[in-house]
Formats: sequence, structure tokens, C-alpha cells
Amino acid sequence: MERPKSIIAFERAFWASFAVGLLGGILSWNQVLAAYEREPSIAAMGFGSGFLIAIWCISLAFQFLFWYLIARKASNVTRWIYVVLMGLGIISALATINDPAMPGGVSWIFSLASSALTALAIFFLFRPDASDWLTKKRYVDPDTFR
Repeated sequence: MERPKSIIAFERAFWASFAVGLLGGILSWNQVLAAYEREPSIAAMGFGSGFLIAIWCISLAFQFLFWYLIARKASNVTRWIYVVLMGLGIISALATINDPAMPGGVSWIFSLASSALTALAIFFLFRPDASDWLTKKRYVDPDTFR
């Protein structure tokens, strides 16, 4: 079955969010690492930058998994897991706006831009054609009859 236009739009917004988040992470790496290393509880555990890199790689792997299961395998359960986790991430990003302990500047701008693109991707997942496709209802593209 052909994928609906909303799923294709989801993919575009998803990958744009992914790219913005990745670019933001790269550009603000030193700032994020310094904030990470200043945290006393992390220093007490002995975790260094390698641990931060591992967490980042695991996060990227989960992003790929979400994309694959939603956009290629039409997993409705994964859609809901993605929505909940990304919704919490968006709320978290918005909550850090006035937090002086969090990195600002470039990191903050990229975080908000990535969050906005994630919200757009989520929007596309709930369009009627995407919902029908993800819930395995019979989907007919309305443009077929034009």
C-alpha cells in the first residue's frame, strides 16, 4: 500500500527536526559538556564525556527506530510512544527557557527550532489519512479521483 501524504510530510518534518537537533548538538557541544561536567552528582559517579556521547548515540538510535516503525512499518503503538516521549521533550525544552543552569544561546535556539519541527511532525501523524494508515483502516487517497 502506498504511504499517505501526511506520513511523507511527517518524515520530512521528522528529518528536519533530527537535522536541526543534531546540528545544534554539534555546535553547542562544548557548552553542553561544560554544564554536564559542572553537575556534582555526575562528577561523583565518575561519568565523563564518553558517557554523554553514548547517551547521545542511544538517543539517535531510538530516533531512527521511531522513524522506521512509524513511517515504514505503520506501527500505531510506536506513534503513541513517540507522541508521549516527544511531547515530554517539547515540554522539557520549553521549561528550560528561563533556567540559568541550562545552556542558552545557540543551543537554546536549535532546541526550540527542533521542538517546533517535532510538534509539526506529530501534527502530521494525526491527519486523517495518516491515522487511517496507522490504524490499518482502508485508505483511499482523495487525489485519485481528481
